[in-house]
Amino acid sequence: MNWKRGIIATVCMLMLSVTLAASDSWLHIRVEERGRGGENISVNIPLALVEALIPAIETEEFNRGRIHIGDADLDGIDLHEILLAVRDAPDADYVKIQGDGEEVRVSKERGFLIVNVDEDRGDRVRVRLPLDVVDALVGEGSEELDLVAALDVLARHHKGDLVSVESDDESIRIWIDNSDSGD
Repeated sequence: MNWKRGIIATVCMLMLSVTLAASDSWLHIRVEERGRGGENISVNIPLALVEALIPAIETEEFNRGRIHIGDADLDGIDLHEILLAVRDAPDADYVKIQGDGEEVRVSKERGFLIVNVDEDRGDRVRVRLPLDVVDALVGEGSEELDLVAALDVLARHHKGDLVSVESDDESIRIWIDNSDSGD
């Protein structure tokens, strides 16, 4: 489940950099660990608060809402052009991998990029992002991911689940709505 935690961490960073335009929207994260000694985590963050915190975050990889990916192994790959091609293509399953206890499906459905991962042992990952949010994230090139722009678009029109993970030992859900409690 380490790669799944990586997906969740990425989406959490994505959610934690929205602009003031989303003053009525809240980001909710629930993590429930099952079994003896399991912890339950509940996070409810007004997206407008995050905007005020963005200038305080400055690392080598993350600077004022942008993640630099120029050093990643993306030579010759223009993420923006790929996204434009997917956005303009018809709805369909684009990638489907079945094998050795796991099924992965990447598709486009009614303006959303959908990633589903199912494992035979019962683990499930669901990611559902509006394509215009992904477009804003990638921006005009492949050197940076613009989290602020992506979340600005997300907060303006999307309410609902973004990521869910189910396994024998934990349940994780990330979503946006207008409730401060996430109930």
